[in-house]
Amino acid sequence: MKKQISAALIAVFITFGAAANLQAEQNKPVELAAQTIEYNSATGLMTAQGGVRMIQDDAVLTGTSAEYNTKTREAYVTGGVKVVKGDATLTSAEVRSYDNNHMSATGGAVLVKGDNTLTGPKIDYYSDRQYAVVPGGARLTMPDGFMTADQIEAFIEQDKAVGNGNVHIVSDVRKLDAVSDNATYYGTKEGGQGKAVLTGNARAVQDGNILTGETLTIRMDDKAMDATGRTKLVVQPQ
Repeated sequence: MKKQISAALIAVFITFGAAANLQAEQNKPVELAAQTIEYNSATGLMTAQGGVRMIQDDAVLTGTSAEYNTKTREAYVTGGVKVVKGDATLTSAEVRSYDNNHMSATGGAVLVKGDNTLTGPKIDYYSDRQYAVVPGGARLTMPDGFMTADQIEAFIEQDKAVGNGNVHIVSDVRKLDAVSDNATYYGTKEGGQGKAVLTGNARAVQDGNILTGETLTIRMDDKAMDATGRTKLVVQPQ
């Protein structure tokens, strides 16, 4: 049976999960508001149009239109989608979620978490692992610089990011410009000093000095660099 409701606000007691949440809060009620809401009880498909707003616990999702299947737990939201939870905000043209865990944002996707910003054409986020990946054209902006790569994986709880393919790290604050095939960036969470480990055709320029090697370790706080494997250092005279 299909029902259409014209309403400013309707409370729907279903588990919407990751599409309305940057970290799935399962088995909690969802408050859904839209200009029109249509629900097919036979298929479990719910369609909302016009000023869609969903609230679950402390997470808020907004967009132009939304579909959610109560049986498959799959959701699709389009039109300037924005998801806010705590200090995390995700924006994109559209968002799909699967099984209350995997959320895929496409179309100018931007994930802001605290002081860090992850951007790309597409961001896949897995709430159970607090893990996000940008499969192409990725950029991670941090307080002291940025990293670009063909792909960037963000391990949020570990305060770690992994760049794969054509990695470029720039920090104007530390006068650093580095490139490599791959890189792992460790943040300063829980007393960490912050460092980047570059592997494969690694090259770093800092304060005019050039260091190359198969593996470079850059310690952000003290501007120290170590290199291994066919190392070469060019020091500019002061």
